Amino acid sequence: MYKNILIIFSILFLGCANKINVDKNLKETNIENYLIQKYQITKKALTKLNNNYYFYTPDNNGLSIYKLNKNYEITNKKTIPLLIDAQKLISDNKNLYLIGYEEKEQKPILIVLDKNLNIKLQKFIGNRFDIPKDIITKPKITILLLTYKNGADIKICNLKKCKTYIKQNNQLPKFIKRYNGGYLVVGSIQDIQEDLYVAFIKNNKIIWQKRYDFGFSDNPTSITIKNNQIIIDVVSTDYMGADKYLKIILDENGKLIKKIKKIELKPLPTKFRT
Repeated sequence: MYKNILIIFSILFLGCANKINVDKNLKETNIENYLIQKYQITKKALTKLNNNYYFYTPDNNGLSIYKLNKNYEITNKKTIPLLIDAQKLISDNKNLYLIGYEEKEQKPILIVLDKNLNIKLQKFIGNRFDIPKDIITKPKITILLLTYKNGADIKICNLKKCKTYIKQNNQLPKFIKRYNGGYLVVGSIQDIQEDLYVAFIKNNKIIWQKRYDFGFSDNPTSITIKNNQIIIDVVSTDYMGADKYLKIILDENGKLIKKIKKIELKPLPTKFRT
């Protein structure tokens, strides 16, 4: 009898848990549909600051940044009268930070706004034709650039100065992350093929840098730090065009600890290709 009661309670608990998951997924789907229909964006495009959401779009007068409330309704809009190819919008607990490429000056630009979209700082960073790639704000504003002055190389800037890190192969930096008192830069090296590239930079020196080959083309999509381990999501494309989604785990010296295959998308057979 007691065993039967436990089974019944277990079934009821599983049923409630499944209903909660279904309701949560349905809510997220409804939000996505709403954002797509009303603003032509997905939830991934939103940046959150306090209880509000923000996103940007180019328009005829420059670049517009929108503020939404918790119900995803527009409460404010700021148009910056510059032709900016925006790359990233992030926030801390106080400000918004936008980096982009300003077409007229042909330079990277940083714009800092408060929660009410008042501009607190507008500053060109780096040199002409440098491309902004990523930004972090703690402990200070640091911007990752791709510079073509000596090929394709890493440039790391604060608000006052920049430092370029040159390597023989073309480095295509994509992400920067604070790590062990320095910076991790993750991207790719492009020569005959495109390999994953990771560098640890500290005190204005490259402490170590490594390349990893998992296919014909290896492109990082995200980086996280957990228990001092470096975790990188990678899309790896083989010579036949098949995509593999990998999770790469490195130790603090860049040594590969584990490679986890998440999903693989195989190319269509030749006879079905158009």
